[in-house]
Amino acid sequence: MDLLTAKLAARTLLKKHVSDLDLTADFADEIIGQCTFLNYEKGSMLFIQGSPADLVFYVFAGQVKIYCPRSDGTRILMNLAGPGDLIGYADFIDSRGRRAQVFEAEALIKTSVALFTRDHLLKLLQTLDQESRSILIERLNTAWSSIAHRFGTFLSMTFKERLEFVLKELSEKFGVRDSRGILLRPELTQSDFAEMIGSSRPMVSRLFAEMMKDGVLRRQGKHLILPEADKMPENSSQLKLVPKNTGASEPPARVANISIAAVNGDVSQGVGDLALH
Repeated sequence: MDLLTAKLAARTLLKKHVSDLDLTADFADEIIGQCTFLNYEKGSMLFIQGSPADLVFYVFAGQVKIYCPRSDGTRILMNLAGPGDLIGYADFIDSRGRRAQVFEAEALIKTSVALFTRDHLLKLLQTLDQESRSILIERLNTAWSSIAHRFGTFLSMTFKERLEFVLKELSEKFGVRDSRGILLRPELTQSDFAEMIGSSRPMVSRLFAEMMKDGVLRRQGKHLILPEADKMPENSSQLKLVPKNTGASEPPARVANISIAAVNGDVSQGVGDLALH
């Protein structure tokens, strides 16, 4: 993707999201005006845990896996980011007192991002009027509440319920409607799903087999297909999926993503997540 095309694509997507917050198009222009545009090939690392967190990444094309590394060397697949998602804002203070990335990001497919500095974003937020700041703070509280509720609910689920929950989220964010149901565009492996629900790959394989037998999941090559609610087997109560924005080039508007900033109550870090999701 050349520089001019990248700027146009990022600006168009960003303007849509900031308008949802009643912010002006100039706010998006100010962000894009200071961005650096980069392309990442499939499997490339955008950043690793512990790397400097002075840059924030705005995904405007492609898909990125967000991992949380664990002390035993394994990783938890926290989220799958796509166009319109802001990543790289969650940080911690390292032993030298510097802000460092708390998560890791890996390109699932070829991905294009716009990079801007945290300092530039903070300066832009300081230019907002009191009413706009109040709206952002209110949305941040809603985001924190949604995040807390998601984690609380997720932890109480069985592995099967977690898998169904994750598939539903993916269908709403990356699903495309066709004659067979909702096709999930991301090509995720069973190991990926195991990392998402905190189980093993054999467990995911068994659960997939059960769901396919029950008619609530199909496979086409590397893609999964979920039947729509009105096409579900009569004896099934699982995965009643009706995506809000299927077939569109952009993901549906979202309240929030997994946000360490929201949990810490840091408005300046969390606002980007609210504006872009």
